[in-house]
Amino acid sequence: MKASTESLREAFAALENALATGDLESFYGCMIEDAVILDEDLPFAGDKAAFQDHISFHGPDNWEGFAWKPRDLKIACAGDAGSVVGFSTFRGKPTGSGYRIRPMMFSQGWFLSSGQWKLASWHQGPIIGHVVNQSPA
Repeated sequence: MKASTESLREAFAALENALATGDLESFYGCMIEDAVILDEDLPFAGDKAAFQDHISFHGPDNWEGFAWKPRDLKIACAGDAGSVVGFSTFRGKPTGSGYRIRPMMFSQGWFLSSGQWKLASWHQGPIIGHVVNQSPA
């Protein structure tokens, strides 16, 4: 595989599909071990193992269902590096509780290694953090 916006779009689609279908093995397989991940409900940056721990903390028994829906994607490549940025909506139904809907922005850094795109960084955060109190009072 050669680096291109189309091949990166396909790699992103595979990550999105793995997450949407609950295929965590494939989802985590898209990431390098020392990926830098800043998630919307974690107060610190973590690597792949920390993110796996964070996801397992929520556990399948705590959720009746969830979905991560990305949109308005912007994809760029330069050499063997690429980025995917956009908006996303996390929709979840915790067991025994109401629904959660979190509109977010995200950015991902990818690189091509041995013919395969790998996720090296991922930051996502609520949109409200980008809108509220943007200018000094």
